[in-house]
Amino acid sequence: MAIAASLQLAEVSSSLAQVDVILPSQYFGAPRKQAPEQRLMMAVLQDVIHCLEKYRCATDRDGRRLFGEAKEWLLADETAWPYSFECICGVLDLDSNAVRQRLLVAPEAQPVSGLRAACRD
Repeated sequence: MAIAASLQLAEVSSSLAQVDVILPSQYFGAPRKQAPEQRLMMAVLQDVIHCLEKYRCATDRDGRRLFGEAKEWLLADETAWPYSFECICGVLDLDSNAVRQRLLVAPEAQPVSGLRAACRD
């Protein structure tokens, strides 16, 4: 009788010691489908990031203009226009100051003269 009880106890303890595997999809749930407006806002933000990266060290007039326009849009504090940087960050739940800092276009992060110096390296 004691042997049967110890075997049952061993079976119970081994079933408690098993590790359950949780997949990320089970924890986070299915990805949400984004509204067309949100996808457009993401595309606008991606285009600005592309312009900043591609034309940061541009020497031609068009490249400098595109970089300047992208930087001006990114640094604007305007919230009246639905596709302003601040509104897009609000809809996409992004911290606008953190995005600016990460892209190194905030005036305190890297002045324009520093951009040109970085391009010469």
